[in-house]
Amino acid sequence: MSRLNIIFLIVFVALLVAITLFSPETVSRVQSGAMVAFRPFMKASSRLETGVETVGTESLSHSQLSEMVEELKRERNRLKLEVIQLDEIVRENNQLRRALQYIEKEPLSVLATRVISRKPSNWYNTMVIDKGSAHGIEVDSPVIVPVGEDAGLVGKVSEVIGKNSAVVLLLTDEMCQVSAKLQNTQEQGILNGQRGALRTMPNLRLRYLSREAEVAAGRKVVSSGTGGLFPPDLLLGEVLSFEIGSIDAEATVKPSVNFEELIDVFVVLPVRDPEEEELDDPSGAALPKEPASSPDPKAVERKQ
Repeated sequence: MSRLNIIFLIVFVALLVAITLFSPETVSRVQSGAMVAFRPFMKASSRLETGVETVGTESLSHSQLSEMVEELKRERNRLKLEVIQLDEIVRENNQLRRALQYIEKEPLSVLATRVISRKPSNWYNTMVIDKGSAHGIEVDSPVIVPVGEDAGLVGKVSEVIGKNSAVVLLLTDEMCQVSAKLQNTQEQGILNGQRGALRTMPNLRLRYLSREAEVAAGRKVVSSGTGGLFPPDLLLGEVLSFEIGSIDAEATVKPSVNFEELIDVFVVLPVRDPEEEELDDPSGAALPKEPASSPDPKAVERKQ
């Protein structure tokens, strides 16, 4: 019995007690009238109690509950995907903005490219970029990325596959050798990577240093420019350790470039000497030479 029904019952009993002093006929009439008067209220109270008890306890089948849970999971996954896509867009915009800023201030003639292929089996050896012969890229073209306010060496182009693709040999590969020097010193050597590193980024080796070299951990290593293949003062890494051998010395170098997450890289385009360039038209055909002037008929007659 609900509280409302109990209240009605108490009031009803109180009225009965109050009218017991009346005659039996009067009491009977009052009882009948009270029952008629209170009946709608008691029915409404019962319906209200039933409705309150059923609020929030609507019975659903197991399949309906499972469908609701799956729908909520799908909505959650959709929202997560949207957040990931937005984060990716923001990251790409930031990368493009940094690339444009770097191109504007870089004194070298560089071409922005994007890494399109990289295999786990040779992650620290080679990669493929989305520019090729159609963009002026040639074999041995240096590849760089911004490292703070400086340029860090990624490697060099080892093969031009086609008009829109080329292979880059990374500095972390042992076949990529660079003339290097300890920054702010005259100590020079040959720096190269190591083959066979699959899971962790390998350190570099700076060989053929003099045994008397004063090499402190943390000193930066840059390209020397010797040989003309790589521009001078490109960041290569910083010294981790130094070992003296019987003839020369060798330093272990940590790369300045993060080779694990290369996305946008810049190819240094070759600088051509205008005097050595051929006069070609846009189609590639050589421009015709001016015809020689025709001989003077009178001069021919005099010779004869």
